[in-house]
Amino acid sequence: MVLIQSRYQNIFNRFYLGSINYFWALLPLIILPLFFDKHSNNLGIELYVISFIVPLVAITLWLVVFNSGQSKIIEYGLEANENGISFIKYGSKQTINWSDFAGFVIINRLPRLIILKGANDQNIEFSYYTFSSEQRKELFQVLSTK
Repeated sequence: MVLIQSRYQNIFNRFYLGSINYFWALLPLIILPLFFDKHSNNLGIELYVISFIVPLVAITLWLVVFNSGQSKIIEYGLEANENGISFIKYGSKQTINWSDFAGFVIINRLPRLIILKGANDQNIEFSYYTFSSEQRKELFQVLSTK
């Protein structure tokens, strides 16, 4: 079984993770002025939000334009074979042999994660939304049999 993230899923997952990371960083900037300064200028928050959106859009566009053709690398993928399971991130692989595989967990927090547990805490961790719902179903079926 080989799962490869689609372009749409990549863009969705990138915005999902980026939004959550910036939410946690932005939250104090929104809450603290409520306690200390009733007449605060929201320009700082607006610049912070813009500084989030511009790099995220630029990186996504760069991947859309330049990661194509014969030199295209797999941005995110998962490969399960008779030896074990490998997570592919921008062309590099992290593998857990089936003999070292200790199950998987879904962490329901922000961001939502899937953790493939390996021996000696060599876990593979990735966003729940890295793959589509159909791909996740297929992945969970394979992992439940191991």
